[in-house]
Amino acid sequence: MKGYVLDTSVLYYGKDLPSGYELVITPGVVNELDKEDMGTRLELLLATRIRVSSPSERSLKRIEAEAERTGDSRRLSQTDREILALALDLGYELITDDYSIQNIAKVMGIPCRGLDQRGITEVFEWQAKCRGCGKLFPADVRVCDVCGSETKTKRKRRS
Repeated sequence: MKGYVLDTSVLYYGKDLPSGYELVITPGVVNELDKEDMGTRLELLLATRIRVSSPSERSLKRIEAEAERTGDSRRLSQTDREILALALDLGYELITDDYSIQNIAKVMGIPCRGLDQRGITEVFEWQAKCRGCGKLFPADVRVCDVCGSETKTKRKRRS
């Protein structure tokens, strides 16, 4: 049976879910929906169509390594990492409108599509740039070692 791993936004906005497929979410998605007072909707979905599953540590580590390489690690929440890793584990397509999630999915060959958005057309890599002096760093650096200013992430220019 083919299936889909769903991002929180897919359930949050109440769009029609694909039928005839297994639908899977992670514990992080459950927590995010609970925080948004979506408990009643979540209970109904869990009782009828969706199952909850956790990804393997191995896949979580692979996602983290790739996010570090592309510079997406600052942009991904723990839940984002979970759904990417679970899609990798199950071989299911991931449904999300989050471009950072789509970026990692594309890099790792995880099938992915948006629900409301068109989706990304190219892969981005990120770096950090000091707000004060402009020095460039790897994307995970948050404070400049030259002037002490905070950094912001920006798209890395192609060589």
